[in-house]
Amino acid sequence: MKSIQGWLVASALALTLQSAFAADIKPIDNIVAVVNDDVITRQELDVMVKQLRTQIPKGNSVDVKTLQQQALTRLINKDLMIQAAKRANISVSQDDVNAAIHQFATQRKLTVKELVNRLRKEGISESQLRLTMQENLLVQRLEQSEVMAKSQVSDAEIDSAIARAQQEGRQLPPPITAYSFHVQHILIKNDNNVTRKLIEQIAHQARSGASFEQLARQYSQDGSAENGGDLGWLMDGETVPPFEAAVKQLKPGQISSPVKTQFGWHVIRLLEVRSDDSPQQRLRNGMRAVLVQEKSQILHQNLLKQLQDQSYIHINSLDK
Repeated sequence: MKSIQGWLVASALALTLQSAFAADIKPIDNIVAVVNDDVITRQELDVMVKQLRTQIPKGNSVDVKTLQQQALTRLINKDLMIQAAKRANISVSQDDVNAAIHQFATQRKLTVKELVNRLRKEGISESQLRLTMQENLLVQRLEQSEVMAKSQVSDAEIDSAIARAQQEGRQLPPPITAYSFHVQHILIKNDNNVTRKLIEQIAHQARSGASFEQLARQYSQDGSAENGGDLGWLMDGETVPPFEAAVKQLKPGQISSPVKTQFGWHVIRLLEVRSDDSPQQRLRNGMRAVLVQEKSQILHQNLLKQLQDQSYIHINSLDK
């Protein structure tokens, strides 16, 4: 059976355990890097190196120096992202952390208690797990705001990419069946006790039969409020992941429970779902997926480069 540490490495909800161990760092730990007003210690580096080593395919070998450099790059980039998220006032509540831990455990067919007990046997406390989840959520929400929300492509970009590939004789991406969703939503910005109580009341009213359009006009802090919260037709990948995941759990006519994104709290109503399985549209969907992935990678690298250029980073010798 894989260790829990191995599971955490593979999970999108657990980028690393390095930050969790920071709570136990002793003053005598060697500092290997300084990132603005934070430090990365030898202990954190060794933990990351160990995790990277578990990901090396059997039969392959990577020298220690290379692993250390890769590990340090990951630690620095994550530290930069966490700091940027905090500067942007991106917050993560304890309820968010609880939900993330519950989802993480459920994906592995464990209860939260079973997960915590297994981690404890590997020397990872519940407080360390919670800190890791909190920081991972901060990074995810920053990426949703700065990368995913800006990585959409236009029809003109798709047409141009298909024409260019055909002119150059390159094979087009595999066709994909995609779905469109006609949705309405009510958005309450910010995340505090008042807004959470308000969005719960709105969701209860909407699910009890109150006019969704009227509630949107009365409460929503989004530009769609005057149209009764109508967002029109949204394709796969055109909204941030938490919003899209909530939409896909609904059937036409259903209304969601409150959904948290980096924009605030939403109540979502799904009106209609449609798919276009025509060969031409499936071809375009395949190209759209490729272009979105390419744009996301560029935006992510640009974000890291910007953070690196704006930060003080000092790396000490990695030789013990």
